[in-house]
Amino acid sequence: MSEWKKNFPSITYHDIGPIIRGSEVIFRTWAPFATGLEFISGKRRIIASKDEFGIWEAHMPWNGETVDYVISINGGAPLPDPASRYQPNGVFGHSRVIQYPLPGNTEFVNLHMPSAIIYELHTGTFTPQGTFAGIGERLEHLTDLGVSAIELMPVSQFEGRWNWGYDGVFPYAVHNTYGTPGDLRELVERCHSMNLSVILDVVYNHIGPRGNIFAAFGPFFSNRYMTPWGASLNFDGEWSDYVRSFFIQNAIFWLDVYGFDGLRLDAIHGIVDNSPMHFLAELTRTIKKHFAGTGKRPVIIGESDMNNPRVIQGPEMGGYGLDAQWCDDFHHSVHALATGEKQGYYMDYGEPEQVAEAFRHGFVYSCIYSCFLHRTRGYRDRRYRNDQLVVFAQDHDQVGNRPGSKRPTSYAGMDASMAMAAGAILSPYVPMLFMGEEFGTISPFWFFIDTSDRSFASAVDKGRKEEFNYLDWVEDHIAPSDPRAFMESRIPWHDLHSSKGQKIFGEYRKLISIRRSMKLGKGIRPVVRIDGALVTATYLDTPMGVIQCAFNLSEKQVNIPDMHGRILFSRNCENEGNGIIMESYGVAVIQK
Repeated sequence: MSEWKKNFPSITYHDIGPIIRGSEVIFRTWAPFATGLEFISGKRRIIASKDEFGIWEAHMPWNGETVDYVISINGGAPLPDPASRYQPNGVFGHSRVIQYPLPGNTEFVNLHMPSAIIYELHTGTFTPQGTFAGIGERLEHLTDLGVSAIELMPVSQFEGRWNWGYDGVFPYAVHNTYGTPGDLRELVERCHSMNLSVILDVVYNHIGPRGNIFAAFGPFFSNRYMTPWGASLNFDGEWSDYVRSFFIQNAIFWLDVYGFDGLRLDAIHGIVDNSPMHFLAELTRTIKKHFAGTGKRPVIIGESDMNNPRVIQGPEMGGYGLDAQWCDDFHHSVHALATGEKQGYYMDYGEPEQVAEAFRHGFVYSCIYSCFLHRTRGYRDRRYRNDQLVVFAQDHDQVGNRPGSKRPTSYAGMDASMAMAAGAILSPYVPMLFMGEEFGTISPFWFFIDTSDRSFASAVDKGRKEEFNYLDWVEDHIAPSDPRAFMESRIPWHDLHSSKGQKIFGEYRKLISIRRSMKLGKGIRPVVRIDGALVTATYLDTPMGVIQCAFNLSEKQVNIPDMHGRILFSRNCENEGNGIIMESYGVAVIQK
């Protein structure tokens, strides 16, 4: 073939990192500028050969033994494998070869977004064990609550015992303190047996700093762009074909090998790519092609602050083709009106009509000037569905990235917190809960790390304060490296068993049940009326007939004289003739 018609080879996750085939281990890694490379396992040093695209390959006999290994480039110090499948001794230890397929079947539970209710959790703090096995022991609680999917914050290998997970440095490796690859596979299968879908949070905008060996292997990072968290990944520069394949195949790896039913892509606004086909568009297209004809339909959800519907529009509309995206505008609008907060980005919110806009369209800032950003934000294009926006009253960011890392139950009170949660659950979009909110816990969710480098720990603390310098950090701020930050973030399950916890849990269950009966998320948009901080959303065409939802997002008592019918849910409300008197932060759901 002529040189000018040459294509970069088609690479699957089987071609990235080690794989066991028959009686041998095949090692592969990418180091285009290296002149020599060896895979070292015990006393064996296997010399690799390189192809024209910079991919090195070596073969080693295998008799069923555990194989731990490192890589030496140009005779240099041994390094772990960037595509390591497991780091049993952490980010600075040897990589381990894992035999695939893992034990178990390949069942899946497709997530039907119009009826989805997602539950976000952090493996290390969700249970006292802080493991995949620990999550498995709490699944009955989640099915009893009524959620349809759990979303795991990132589980890729990071430094130390605990971390939010967004500082992962081995994208293909399961974090060692959470359990083994088999433990993760077992958790996913257990979820499937209980008809729960499982979403994994993945990070394709940067690589964590500690234990990051990518630059030693090749041009994984761009020399043109930076993110708030470090160097941007090289998705459009020289040698970017392999980098794109590495991370696109990583997405398929989690979906295929571990059986995840969907992915949440972290901060996609931090992915910079000026290629003719954007990385995200290629990722979604490749995933759809890979699973075509299998019956499995993975859901891809993006976290984006761009307010750009292009993210969730199909390629025929010039979009990236993601299935859904988080909608911060809904949270910010409801939160600012209910709490009166104006610090940081909340300065752009707090108007009652913004809450109405959020209920009607999700996005509030659609080509509108933002005083916080000092620029116009968003794009006005209503060609998207209700089930393509994920909304919430709490999530890891809105709790962890505020002064004191407090939940609204702590600084606004249970009544206000419940009113905000009811608004999200009874919105026309896909609601998401954050672990512990369903029984009203006031435990914080601090930002935490575990590192052996004290200077790095100090730099992280300083960086956190600089990143969120628009917030008023309070005196009781705990440094991320302080073990108390992790310990205090663990869910106090005893709260669930208190009388207060049981009452709140019952209210969440009831709201979720009402939502399911109303079949919200299937295209039904409410008629929204605003009267000060009183928000009334009336759904005219539900299987239950006309349903009227009222949320008092203030401390003032309000009277709704024309709200009458069968009461499906009531909190802080009293009947008054043909109407309802709502006390502070009251919630009422009426079937007309």
